[in-house]
Amino acid sequence: MAGAGRIAFLGTGAFGVPLLARVADLAEELLVISQPDRPAGRRLQLRATPITAHAREHGLRVVTPNRLRSDEARALLRDFAPDGLLLVAYGQLVPQDLLDLGSRLPLNVHPSLLPRHRGAAPVAGTIAAGDPEGGLTLMVMTAQLDAGPVVVQWPVSLTGRETTPELEARLADLAAEVVPPLLERWAVTELPSEPQEAGKATHIRPFTRADGWINWSSSAIEIDRQVRALQPWPGAWTTVDGRRLHVRRAHPVTGVDAMPIGALLPGEVPCVACGVGALALEVVQPEGRATMVADAWRRGLPREHLLLGAGKPDEALR
Repeated sequence: MAGAGRIAFLGTGAFGVPLLARVADLAEELLVISQPDRPAGRRLQLRATPITAHAREHGLRVVTPNRLRSDEARALLRDFAPDGLLLVAYGQLVPQDLLDLGSRLPLNVHPSLLPRHRGAAPVAGTIAAGDPEGGLTLMVMTAQLDAGPVVVQWPVSLTGRETTPELEARLADLAAEVVPPLLERWAVTELPSEPQEAGKATHIRPFTRADGWINWSSSAIEIDRQVRALQPWPGAWTTVDGRRLHVRRAHPVTGVDAMPIGALLPGEVPCVACGVGALALEVVQPEGRATMVADAWRRGLPREHLLLGAGKPDEALR
């Protein structure tokens, strides 16, 4: 497959990797732009973004400017003289002068059904909100975040048990399947689009560690969504005797009433009493330890009766 001209592909996360692999076959010339390598892990060794790692592994030209608005980045893009820009979860706004570079309208692939869940974490936002469906949006990129006209959308039904990594991987594979035919049309004709209904827009900001704190006064259904949405970062977490406990997998159960909120309940499956119902713990990760089956964690506790999340220590938010 070839004939889509000179494409500048801007992306960072794993969501864009399957599509980048297809675009590499489609483009006559390709420039990949990603975020710089960052320190990661306990040893803080430099780690490439998933997009950069794929590009390097497959011999694609890739550049990683600190800021797209820098003179260096602007010069790189102008020298490349792209026919069009394609952005897939890049992580920086593109200034108007760069959006105007190509002869085609710049495009953005966004993993939600815009205008719902604009912003940094649309897949997590979809799960946390309990939406019955998620999806992809191909839109015309503008200088305003995720606000451009919509070219086409692909909705997907949700089971209500997806985690963010699972749904993101599903949407990434879908993007690699459905977007390339539109890019071929993009190369020869203008793609029609419709303005978004701005009044229906919702926004998802980047998460912090504090967003993972579990408020056991919430319903078990809401906490279950939080657990599934906030994987892998920042994770949903509580405290036990002042130490953090991440809840990695769980599910809500009904029929639990009039119990102290946050209490670890007796029974075959470890459950925590919530404002409505209870959360059955499946996989947890105590602070400083590996993930484990929740029942094994409970068997290792020093006492039977525990109240989870008693107090919200400031140091646990860092």
